[in-house]
Amino acid sequence: MPKKKHATPWTRMEMNPIDVQERLDGYVEMVQNKMNAYWKRCNFTHSPPDSITVDYGKKYARVVHQNNVQRSVHTFVNMINGDILKSGGWKAPAPNGVRGNIFENDFGASVVNEYGASYLK
Repeated sequence: MPKKKHATPWTRMEMNPIDVQERLDGYVEMVQNKMNAYWKRCNFTHSPPDSITVDYGKKYARVVHQNNVQRSVHTFVNMINGDILKSGGWKAPAPNGVRGNIFENDFGASVVNEYGASYLK
């Protein structure tokens, strides 16, 4: 039986966990920078910018957007290959595909904004 082809080559790779962690740290920093820029662009002065944190699971890292009142999922990152996935809810990614990868040159900045992953076109 032939192997199923993926739209992006990185979805077939397994990465070194240390490399994934380093790239995930860069991804979270990039998302936080997007949030900080948004806060500055909108002239929000009522509170500091919302923060971006990570909760680790067995297969996915849940990237969380939080302020002093609530937490919501920004994106999920597959810890095996670095794929960025749109949130389908608090516990799991949406089943409709990969948005990008943290191993891209821009850490996946082109497929996310300050509040989550872009919709598929």
